[in-house]
Amino acid sequence: MNRSFIVTSNEYRNLSLLKYDGPGAGYHKVILDRIIDRLEFMQQRHSQVLAVHLIVRYPESIIAPENNDCFQYFIEEYRRFLALSGFDPHYIWVRERHNSPNPHYHLLLLLNGNEIRYYRLPDKANQLWYFVLQRNFSISIPTSGLIHIVPAEYGGYGVMLHRGDEAIKRWAVQWFSYFAKLNTKGDAGRGVREFGSSILRKN
Repeated sequence: MNRSFIVTSNEYRNLSLLKYDGPGAGYHKVILDRIIDRLEFMQQRHSQVLAVHLIVRYPESIIAPENNDCFQYFIEEYRRFLALSGFDPHYIWVRERHNSPNPHYHLLLLLNGNEIRYYRLPDKANQLWYFVLQRNFSISIPTSGLIHIVPAEYGGYGVMLHRGDEAIKRWAVQWFSYFAKLNTKGDAGRGVREFGSSILRKN
């Protein structure tokens, strides 16, 4: 791996990152850039931005494919649903594997906080993930419980970022820098992406 694409300090673009010095210490620069760029883009578009962290898993009863086809179909369908709901979604996702034969995905959603104040339960996400898995695997799939909301550090599901509040922006970048850590990445097959994000289109 090209070391120029890795951040080894606990600060990047004058923003603090999570402190971690264990195995696989360091951060993917390109993932950090995508997180920060999308946070700043959404804050320019909306005075309030709701940031939500989800974890998407495969059921233990199946052997997941090596590629990301199931997840990428899911995220496109979920993005479309959120857009039709008026939430102007942007996202970043990363693929990880840790003590499991199957990968899991961390998904950061950035939504128009003027239209959605709270993210309560991932009902629609569960429904879509179930649909994707059901059409790809010929076994019984749980209808819920495969998508988890990660609570914010100070409680609640999701963080509301207010334009101009530099402190909460810095906290959010530090919190979500977890997505960029090197640890638990690097074992995907050749040509299999370990992260992705929505496209920033300037109006």
